[in-house]
Amino acid sequence: MSDWTAGYVADIGYTYGYYTELNPVRVRLAFLNAGLVAPEVGSACELGFGQGMSANLHAAASVVQWSGTDFNPAQAGFAQELARVADSGAQLFDEAFGQFCSRAELPDFDYIGLHGIWSWISDENRAVIVDFVRRKLKVGGVLYISYNTQPGWAAMVPMRDLLTEHAEVLGSDGAGIVNRIDSAL
Repeated sequence: MSDWTAGYVADIGYTYGYYTELNPVRVRLAFLNAGLVAPEVGSACELGFGQGMSANLHAAASVVQWSGTDFNPAQAGFAQELARVADSGAQLFDEAFGQFCSRAELPDFDYIGLHGIWSWISDENRAVIVDFVRRKLKVGGVLYISYNTQPGWAAMVPMRDLLTEHAEVLGSDGAGIVNRIDSAL
């Protein structure tokens, strides 16, 4: 039996945070700073949207048509319900990257955003995303990608390693991830 999560932690939902960095309007500042003209954004995509807060807020507060996917059914369900209640028009899916990225009806995008997922997904999924960006990002479009790096997270590595070791050695798989985390803490 294969692991549908591909090693990604799915027992605990992602946070309900809003990430301003995913707002295509913020791209303008970077372009202005570089002396470039920012592209107009009419269609945008977020891959791995978590609870969908950013995608939904951006869709509800603009005329940009948002699409995206998150493979976690609970998170995608929350995001879809939020899109419905907010009438944001966001087209949000509960699909793996391979499935979503092969959808024929997706438009070409002016903006594609990935917040944090690059650090956590498999090489196979990274290849799917690279292919998707190659095919679906318009010429002159913007790819925003953030990921965890050592300079920013180096101070936490010893603590993470200690907690992970405790959860793996002294924790019980049958207890579930939340109990293993609580025990490690």
